[in-house]
Amino acid sequence: MRDRPFYDTEELRAAGFSSVGANVFVSRKASLYGISGTIGDNVRIDDFTILKGRIEIENHVHIASFCSVSGTRGQVRLKNCSTLANGVYIYTGSDDYRAVALSSSTVPEEFLTTIAGDVTLASAVLIGAHSVILPGATIGEAASVGAFCIIHEQVARGAIVVAHGSTIVVKGYRDADAILAMVRSLVAGRSNSS
Repeated sequence: MRDRPFYDTEELRAAGFSSVGANVFVSRKASLYGISGTIGDNVRIDDFTILKGRIEIENHVHIASFCSVSGTRGQVRLKNCSTLANGVYIYTGSDDYRAVALSSSTVPEEFLTTIAGDVTLASAVLIGAHSVILPGATIGEAASVGAFCIIHEQVARGAIVVAHGSTIVVKGYRDADAILAMVRSLVAGRSNSS
C-alpha cells in the first residue's frame, strides 16, 4: 500500500479531512499536519506541498509542488477550479513585524503579536509561482495573480495583477462571467466537448 504514489481516501480522512471526493490525487510526498477540512472531487496536490490546519478544498483544484497552505490561525478556502502554481505560500497567521514582540514558534503566546485572518481564493483563481498570500486576503472570482506577488488584502473579481517592484499593479480584467460559466459547466459534470 505504501508503494503507491498517492494517499488513499482512508489515509486522508485519518489525516483530518472529514470528507474526500472522487478522483483525488494527493502525493505521498506532500506533508499533512493538524488537518481539519474537506477535499472535493478532481483535486491534485503535488510533491513537497505542506498542508496545515483548517483547509477547505472544493472541486477541480490543483496545488503544484513546493506550495505551503497554512490554516493555523484561520481558515483557507480554495474554491472550485482554483490553481496554485509552484512555490505559492498561503498564511492565515503571521508575526506582526512592527510589534514590540518576539517572533518564534518556540516562545509562549504572551511574547508574540500575531496578525491572523481567513484566506479565500474564489472560483477560477490562478495564483502565479512564488506568490505569497497573507492573512485576511480574499482573491475574487476569476482573478489572476502573477508570479512573485505579495497579496495582503482584496483582489477584485476578474483582476489581473502583477508585481512591479514592490507594488502590485492591476493590468486588466479577465472575462469573469465567461470563466465562471465554464466552472459551473465543469462542476456540473459537463464539458464543451459534450
